[in-house]
Amino acid sequence: MIKNLFSQIAMVILLTGISFAEKNNSEYRIFPIVNGSSIDVKLNFAYSITGNVTDSKGQPLIGVSIKVKGTNNGASSDVKGQYTLNLNSEDAILVFTYIGYITQEISVNSRTVINVSLEEDARSLDEVVVIGYGTVRKSDLTGSVSSVGSKEINAIPAANVMQALAGRAPGVQVKQNNGQPGAPISIRIRGTNSIVGNNEPLYVVDGFPVNDALSINNSSIERIEVLKDASAVAIYGSRASNGVVLITTKKGKAGQTKVSFENSFGSQQLIRKMEMMNPLEYANYFNYIQRSLGRAEIFTASKLQEFAAMGEGTDWQDVVFRKSPIQNYILSVSGGDQKSQFSITGGLFDQQGVIRNSDYKRYSLNSNFHHNISEKFDFDVALTLSKNKSARQQSEQGRFGTSLQGRVYGIPSYLPVYNADGTYAEPVLLDPRVSEALWNPLNFINETSNILGQNNILLSGGVNYKIVDGLSLRVSGGVESRNSLTNFYQTKKFQNVRDGVASVLSGEYTSLLNENILSYNKVLNGKHSISAVAGATYQSFQNTTLGGSGRNFLSDVTESYSLSSAGLPGIPTSAFSESTLLSGLGRINYTFDNRYLFTVSFRADGSSVYSPGNKWGYYPSAAFSWRLSEEKFLNLENTIINDLRLKASWGRAGSQAIAPYSTMNQLNPGTTVFGTSLVTTMSPSARLASDLKWETTEQSNFGMELSLLNDRIGVTADYYIKKTSDLLNAVQLPRSSGYTNALRNVGVIGNKGFEFGINSKIFNTSKFKWDLDANMTFNRSKVLKLYGGVDILAGQLQMIRFTDFANTYREGEPLGVIYGYKENGYTSNGLIQYVDQNNDGKIDIKDKVKIGDPNAKLIFGLNSNMNYKNFSFSMFLTGSQGNSIVNMSAVAFSIDNTNGTNKLKDVVNNYWTPQNMTAKYPAPLPTNVYRFSDRYVEDGSYARLRNIELGYNFSPLKGFAGVQNALIYVSGQNLLTLTKYSWIDPDVNTRGGSSSLDQGIDYASYPSAKSITAGLRVNF
Repeated sequence: MIKNLFSQIAMVILLTGISFAEKNNSEYRIFPIVNGSSIDVKLNFAYSITGNVTDSKGQPLIGVSIKVKGTNNGASSDVKGQYTLNLNSEDAILVFTYIGYITQEISVNSRTVINVSLEEDARSLDEVVVIGYGTVRKSDLTGSVSSVGSKEINAIPAANVMQALAGRAPGVQVKQNNGQPGAPISIRIRGTNSIVGNNEPLYVVDGFPVNDALSINNSSIERIEVLKDASAVAIYGSRASNGVVLITTKKGKAGQTKVSFENSFGSQQLIRKMEMMNPLEYANYFNYIQRSLGRAEIFTASKLQEFAAMGEGTDWQDVVFRKSPIQNYILSVSGGDQKSQFSITGGLFDQQGVIRNSDYKRYSLNSNFHHNISEKFDFDVALTLSKNKSARQQSEQGRFGTSLQGRVYGIPSYLPVYNADGTYAEPVLLDPRVSEALWNPLNFINETSNILGQNNILLSGGVNYKIVDGLSLRVSGGVESRNSLTNFYQTKKFQNVRDGVASVLSGEYTSLLNENILSYNKVLNGKHSISAVAGATYQSFQNTTLGGSGRNFLSDVTESYSLSSAGLPGIPTSAFSESTLLSGLGRINYTFDNRYLFTVSFRADGSSVYSPGNKWGYYPSAAFSWRLSEEKFLNLENTIINDLRLKASWGRAGSQAIAPYSTMNQLNPGTTVFGTSLVTTMSPSARLASDLKWETTEQSNFGMELSLLNDRIGVTADYYIKKTSDLLNAVQLPRSSGYTNALRNVGVIGNKGFEFGINSKIFNTSKFKWDLDANMTFNRSKVLKLYGGVDILAGQLQMIRFTDFANTYREGEPLGVIYGYKENGYTSNGLIQYVDQNNDGKIDIKDKVKIGDPNAKLIFGLNSNMNYKNFSFSMFLTGSQGNSIVNMSAVAFSIDNTNGTNKLKDVVNNYWTPQNMTAKYPAPLPTNVYRFSDRYVEDGSYARLRNIELGYNFSPLKGFAGVQNALIYVSGQNLLTLTKYSWIDPDVNTRGGSSSLDQGIDYASYPSAKSITAGLRVNF
């Protein structure tokens, strides 16, 4: 068997006259022929063994550790997965170890070739959840955390990574403010917590709390965790009351270098077109108004014939909107060995808007590198770069033509786009009856340029030192830098402003971070598991802006790039602010016998933005989880229940709801005239500085997690109660004080609700698999206390027919509830009647009642994934139920007849006449008194087919050396929406934002798009 061994023994026999040799492990007893006495000789021999190490798919694994059990003798697999190891015994046991794979022990048994296939460790790969300053097994999680994986994140081509969360995680509401490419997204986790403060969650990218995570390439993200309850978020203290979103980018893994390329191309179009009156319908409508007033008709019989010949006339929606492309290119490379791992992802995302001359383009690069210096030291570095550029079009709000959207729907369809000489046909010049703001929309599209450019850098890294077994120290730091530049130019051809207008605004944001974290992990006696972290952090923030402007340029050639050539230069502007945050934190997780799990945490934050005596905030939390399925008295071993856990938590988190210097008296610059001179002045702010403290959100959570049928069905349920106290609110002051208002901690807001999630493997055979996931959230908000019980009014609606407020914040009511007048049919001459709620014989503000609620009663998501052999098919639905929308978009184009704007086709033959007294719309008479009523509040409920995809996976791909597999797919986004809402899109919040009080308003927003996309994904 072993040639070297036998050749050595044979040589000894020939040269020394030995009769025989007896084997005893590696020692041999020799009996010479001469006298028969024996001697013991230990022979050292070279026994070589080779083999290949692969994964379950047959791909070679690089850097696998192969050691002889009980010794330091070992080797590693090379780039081809091959290894060679010299042994001293043919009975040795080899131990194969690789990160993320199940360790195998194999007896040699005299073999010289051993090939091994390692299986992925499902617990290691799939059940680890990222939490604040650490990770934990999902089965050991005591808080409420939702996870979204890379596959779901990249299912939809999107400029904003937060769009990937829509419908994916219970308790998380994703609301787009408008459909413009690159537009911001509003995220609400378990409701709204503040009135004047920021309601967006804290974003943490690879451990770095960032100002903005929206520019990250979706394909560079491994997973997203959403921390929701106080136990999970309290470790982030004063910035966590709105929840925390942890983004983990892709890391390299030891093994063969992997290369992946993906390209997708899609075509977008308006999600829905509004049907407007054609020329003849428009003329008949306004002629009726004239006749009703006893006046001569505007449009003569010959004009009516001319309009009839025009058919539908000019479709101004086709003038402004278009079919537009969307492209995405991704290249990623990852790999490494046991000592070093790397991952690099680069991408180009290019989305042209459905409004002409609007777009968003992003270049991005993400890289991660990890290296084990020794058994004690290792370090990692992460770098994210992005360069964004977007062309924006003024499209929102505006009455009767002051915005692009207002012109799209407001210009009568009988008017042309161009004059005979090729110049823009200006409606206001062609027809003096129309609104003076109704200029040709091409003035906005072609004669204005509004370009926002951004350069974003996020660099972070850390060194880990293993002090003793179970105890380690991590010292980390980083920098986030964001530079923006906005260039605006309006040419000398722009409607009636013929002098050229330019402005430039630059901004820079810089944040520096240092964190020092001790981690301890220990298992005692097999039943006691302790995990703890403690540390101190420091983060600084700095903002600077600089702006300039000018007008009356000689030429359009230089646009905004030569402000010095302006005939009338504007006054330059600049601003600066900085703040710091110093923190101490700690958390302990304790598990007994895999049944009882306890978590306690504490964080103290000190911020420079608050007043002396109030600079520090303290945020404790505690949680308990009981794994009932491990209790013997329930005897669940032979049932369909695999895992059953109950959990409860309590804690506090804060909100830095004020800007730097808000607690200080501020001076504002200005100018005044003294004699014949213009003098610069400084005057006190209209807001009186106050001693302010943190807004604090206290939350309790009660939950259940259930796994059935060998983990084929998983169910989660949570009930939460939140209360935000010391709410900041602007309090009005008497004018005699010299100030108009002051910020005070005077309000209280509450949220409570249920969250449900279910994931299931309906079929799981070798040929056909079907996974179905669903989630639902029911949230109820309430204003519990306001200063003096006085309402806060928001969402001002400035229409020609009426001026009012859409949202009211009132004690005992949901946040931003909609108050207005109730209609009660029409009078005998077609005028609107309103309900006299207090029966005092008049209609006034006392007759306003609740007519809507912008808060959804239910938000939901449903995701289905099917695989049959090499085919894949998926559908993803999202929606909300029970929320109201104030449809201001339709007001000017349905009931307002004062400015000659075009009207919806829905109005045709659907307004009050003596022959149609139950019509939808009132008589189009100027004597009608319009108020903000339930007429303008609609049901915003909807269900949307967010994504549908069909793919085919070529695996293995024959004839292409080096290609593992290739996936081709075709998908559709927003192809179907079920809703009763009458305007373009119910998924809208025109005036939404991080701290906006205006909710549920649709006012001529940039419209959303639907798209068809085809793509290719290749793995090498």
